[in-house]
Order: sequence, then structure tokens, then C-alpha cells
Amino acid sequence: MKIIKSFKLTALMLVTIASLPLIQGCALLVAGGVAAGAAYGTVKYAKNTLQTTEEVTLDKAWSAANGTLKELQMPITTSNKDGASGKLKATNAKNQPVIIELARKSDHLTEIEITVGTFDSTENRTESQQILDKMKSRF
Repeated sequence: MKIIKSFKLTALMLVTIASLPLIQGCALLVAGGVAAGAAYGTVKYAKNTLQTTEEVTLDKAWSAANGTLKELQMPITTSNKDGASGKLKATNAKNQPVIIELARKSDHLTEIEITVGTFDSTENRTESQQILDKMKSRF
């Protein structure tokens, strides 16, 4: 009898130990989901493009982008919008391209990408951030 109880206890311990990485993985997935939910409004840069997701409808973001470019006296050269996305191309005072791309993620969530110029520089990042700040003041 002692051998059977010992075997059961050993088996239970092995199963428990073997399942620990799975439990830890689930906790990481939950924590990752919470972190992703808190990431709205966070700005990051990738390949000279400011990227953020904001709690705003696509239509409001579109209106804000158009108004911002007009306020900054950046002539719009291309304007395309449908129910899921929008793209504006303009030119800044230095004759650099300015591109604002919007993508609807949900009814009240829009991904915004702003690219100024061709190369990543502090000056282009600053201008991208200024455009975003002016857009957000219009939401």
C-alpha cells in the first residue's frame, strides 16, 4: 500500500511541476493583454513614422487631420478615405512629404501613422509629434 501511495504522490508532484510553465504562460498572456489595453495613446516610431492608436472615431480623426494640415498651411496633394481607412498626403514648408494614414480598429479606436520627410531625424519626429498634438486637440 505504501508503494502505491508513494507512486501516486510522485506522479501528482511530477504533473504539478510539469504544468507550472503552462500556468506561468497563461499569466503572461493575461498580463500582456492588460498591457496592450493600456497602450492606447502611446506613441512609437518605426522607420521615420510616428505610430499611435487613439480613442477616436475614424471620421473625427479624419476631420482633425484635414483641419491640422490646413492650419499648418500644408497643401494637401492626395486625399483618400473609405469606411475603414484614410490617407492624406501633403507638403510641409521645407517641401518634404507629409503623410497621415488612419485605420479604423473599432467604432471608437483609430490607428494613426504620421510620416514627415524621407529620413528619420529629430526634426522630422518633432514635426510629426506637433501634427499629432494638433490633431488630438481637435478630437
